[in-house]
Amino acid sequence: MSIAHKAAQGVAWNIVFGVGSRLLQLVGTLVLTRFIAPEAYGAVLAASIAVQTAGISTSFAFGQYLIAHRAGAAVAFQAAVVHVLLGIATMGVVVAFRYPLASWLHDAAIAAFIPGFAAAHMLDRLRYVPERMLTRELRFPVIAAINGTSELLFTAVALLTVSHAGAAAIMIATIVRAGFCTLLFCWKAPREQWLVPSKLTRPAVQSLLGYGTPIMLSTISDHAATRLDNIVMSKLFGPGIMAYYALAYSLAEMPVSSVAGNIAEVLMPSFSKMEAAQRHAAVIKSAALMTLVVAPLAVGLGAVAPTLVATFFNSQWAEMAPMLMILSMMTIFRPMAWPVIAYLQAALKPRLVMYASISRAVVIITLVGIFGFIGGPLWACVGASIGYAFHAGFTIAAAGLSTDMPVKEYLAAVARPFLLCVPMFFGTLLIGWALRSTGLSNFTILAVQVVGGATIYALAAFIVARPISMTLLRLVTLATRRSSLQPGAE
Repeated sequence: MSIAHKAAQGVAWNIVFGVGSRLLQLVGTLVLTRFIAPEAYGAVLAASIAVQTAGISTSFAFGQYLIAHRAGAAVAFQAAVVHVLLGIATMGVVVAFRYPLASWLHDAAIAAFIPGFAAAHMLDRLRYVPERMLTRELRFPVIAAINGTSELLFTAVALLTVSHAGAAAIMIATIVRAGFCTLLFCWKAPREQWLVPSKLTRPAVQSLLGYGTPIMLSTISDHAATRLDNIVMSKLFGPGIMAYYALAYSLAEMPVSSVAGNIAEVLMPSFSKMEAAQRHAAVIKSAALMTLVVAPLAVGLGAVAPTLVATFFNSQWAEMAPMLMILSMMTIFRPMAWPVIAYLQAALKPRLVMYASISRAVVIITLVGIFGFIGGPLWACVGASIGYAFHAGFTIAAAGLSTDMPVKEYLAAVARPFLLCVPMFFGTLLIGWALRSTGLSNFTILAVQVVGGATIYALAAFIVARPISMTLLRLVTLATRRSSLQPGAE
């Protein structure tokens, strides 16, 4: 099977498992909000962010190194050992300082959740290198199946324990999910490629750290842009408003994490196996396909946000609706730069990714703080959206200047799906406005809005963007046909 076919199959598997598990996880989240007050939800989230921030600060992207350099088993084993040792040291620090951290955030409940999230993080560290070995072999169906099933397990455990454990159910489910993933990835990964005991050597460790440091700094910046803004919201408006913002942000991210995120995971290892001449056409086509899929999901979510919140959430979460409408616009810009980032990593230019990510973090956190201080929570959401637009433009421009990637062709490829979203957005809003006076239930109105918006976009896509739409259909059909012909293939 060619690399393109494996990539297409990987995208299909990731999307199928990712979307299905995310939808069920969304249902679980809706149920959890019936049992967990916004303030308690904010405390759990703050503890999780604290652990994630500490963990990411010592995650040197060894996986990307192993993929890009096609490193041997001895280097892979050393990468696994160093990764785990760094995690032990980091989690020891964050657990030791959990009470001062909780005091600084003015919420004593945070301290009780940090040890559990730290344990889950260590389990994730154990599974890191085995998972990257599967990624390097383009075994995307296995990865998608494990990750998708683990999300279902998380939702099931959280729902089963929330009535007794309250907000701690989220922490318990996180630990169970991490343990499940670790066991399966260690079992399925080719052990001869990483589980080969080897003494740590200075050249190998230096090479790992040298390559991984720029990517780690960009990852820290990504995390800061997507999580530390929650801390800013908490400091400005309190844990309750932060909970509204965080959940709205999470819902807005769903199109990105369940669709575009799964596509992006396939791109870097696929690009790394291509010749340089093949990458330019591949990065433009993948950007066009990703935008064609994700843009209507993001814009459509913003259009139905008021109806969706009224349908599925109780009154204590009602303030989340306008935040969701604004933040969903943010997700239009996030996937625009992901094919470029994968392209730069495969071309061994991680420093550009680092610079773009650092600038994004600085701009987003600054704008959230300034806009929020001046205009309140909704303007803080606007600041986040502007920050993501800046990052997309900066990353694409930087890639064009540092490589011979054609920027104009790239921008043209992603612009057309945005234009298709304009009639869909206003058409969906109009449907909702017209039906609210009919006395129909919120669920019925939401269903009609979704069907109507999808129909408008599909018609516009096949009229205005027919070539790329047909390409998407062919890729999905090809991946589905191959997976059905090889039911036992991994």
